[in-house]
Amino acid sequence: MIFECIGKRSEKPYIIKDTRTGIYSLEELFYYIRENVFMLDPEDFGGSLARFIRGRLELPELADKYEDMLSREASFADRICMLFSESRFTGESEVETIRKALTMSEHMSYNDSHRVRGDFFFKSSRLPEAVIEYQAALSLVDREQNPYDAARLLTGLGNTAGRMFKFDSALKYYEEATELNPGDPGIVNKYIVAARLAVKGEGFHELMKKKNIPEDVYTRVLERMREAEKKAMRRDDARSLKEGRKQRAEGNYAGYITLRNNVLNDWKNRYRNTGG
Repeated sequence: MIFECIGKRSEKPYIIKDTRTGIYSLEELFYYIRENVFMLDPEDFGGSLARFIRGRLELPELADKYEDMLSREASFADRICMLFSESRFTGESEVETIRKALTMSEHMSYNDSHRVRGDFFFKSSRLPEAVIEYQAALSLVDREQNPYDAARLLTGLGNTAGRMFKFDSALKYYEEATELNPGDPGIVNKYIVAARLAVKGEGFHELMKKKNIPEDVYTRVLERMREAEKKAMRRDDARSLKEGRKQRAEGNYAGYITLRNNVLNDWKNRYRNTGG
């Protein structure tokens, strides 16, 4: 997608403190707003933004209008939509869509706000922060009155724990989620995957029996896991592991350990960075 440039590109970024994001141009600011409209903090868009627009982007007229709206205590939605409209960055229909979203976010509950932030941090691979937000949201939910909301947050925690390779924790979160929302096959499938990764040997089958998960259900999930493993093993990584096993057979155990650890670390990094 190509946007018309508006103003200069700053050499130093304007920092959105809430998410530690650096903004260098008005186009980047607009893109950030559109992508994160439900998690914007008005404190990140006060007088310092007007000074950035005036000094770094060299758009004094736009800065004047923004400062005037700040002095009149115009709503956050009105201020942001003014920037979009005055810059002609997008059509009026989209501006109104953004206005509705911002107005809605102003009335968003603390629970929803934390959940949205948790989703954002998870997608951004900022996993410890995602855990904090999901847990904050979960602490505000009555599990008896809102079991589905609680299950959704527990699933988010399970996903995050899984990407951190904390499979025992992921299993615990998914188990709680399935108890609250037993009819969701997606959560059940995640629980099975976590169980297979966390529980060794026959303990897995015993757990499936204990949780009354039908054999045909977990068998299908295990088959998909095997298929994914086969695809992964077709990569160059597989050749590295094969070479490592060869070195081990030849008595070069240190070489085997080095190759194996390098491949595993590479898998972990790719997994975290691609939302695996």
